[in-house]
Amino acid sequence: MARWTEHLGASGAGAKEVMVKISGGGRDADGVQAHFEYIDRHGKLPIETDHGETIQGKNAGTELINEWALGYAKVPGAPHSRGVGKDGQRRAPRQAFNIVFSMPAGTPPEKVLRAVKKVAREEFAHQHRYAMALHAEQKDGHGKHPHVHLVVKAEHEYGGARLNPRKADLQRWREKFAEYLVELEVAATATRRQDRGLAKTAKKTPIYRATQREHSNAPPTRELQTGAGDSTFMRRKLEAVRRELHAGRGEGDQYQALLNVRAEVDGRYRAAIDWLRSQGRDEEARRFELTRRNLPAVRTENQIIAESLLSRPAERSARSGPGLMR
Repeated sequence: MARWTEHLGASGAGAKEVMVKISGGGRDADGVQAHFEYIDRHGKLPIETDHGETIQGKNAGTELINEWALGYAKVPGAPHSRGVGKDGQRRAPRQAFNIVFSMPAGTPPEKVLRAVKKVAREEFAHQHRYAMALHAEQKDGHGKHPHVHLVVKAEHEYGGARLNPRKADLQRWREKFAEYLVELEVAATATRRQDRGLAKTAKKTPIYRATQREHSNAPPTRELQTGAGDSTFMRRKLEAVRRELHAGRGEGDQYQALLNVRAEVDGRYRAAIDWLRSQGRDEEARRFELTRRNLPAVRTENQIIAESLLSRPAERSARSGPGLMR
């Protein structure tokens, strides 16, 4: 409880939330090499290895592929990553995972890199080979938010379990990343979205990027473009929500699941408030109580989209089900 309370307290005091996500991973040597070429900008940026070496140049990715012995298409184990392709065939397991550690604009890039190095050493050294590259702001605007691309080999070097990241692992990496940034005098914290009253709306990277692009490639139907960019997935989602809205259908199970999570979060806040008061930290307890009372209303992603649609004149006359308008 003390650790959770400190994280929330730092967030309320203005500390920036760290971001850690898995952006994919190559299922063969070519896929991993392509990612190396992406993170080093085809040889323009240095890559730092788990041995503390810095390599750079157009052949850096090839050098790492050979050193890691990733020229094998089949790797034993890893049923978790043996997905099924569109053709119904089982796919090869991931040979590496691409992990991104990011901080908001204005964070010193060199401190972001130092913190990631420490996380990587503690989590993967002498178990999984890894390499990383820092992306800081460039002339084209890329890297405005300083971030590090960490590539970790899935296969264990000494016959141990293959890398199999879960939600708990991601949260642990976030917390360590934030802790080491604080050691470097960067105000950072790692709270969960639900602890801040936010619904889970994270989307796969290509979908997110598509929603950010201009509508130049989108269909001519303007009402489906709002908030969707040229993302086919998001346009379909908008259309599906519109149909549900007009039909009066709700999404009770998903909404109830969010209510259950909110009840758990509310219990944590109450326990934290009691703990702070027991420590004589009454001012912090009052801030926690204010935050608890002002958590945003529970909303599913479809409810948020529905409310956006209803805010437009053409949709205001639509009848909505209880699941869409709670």
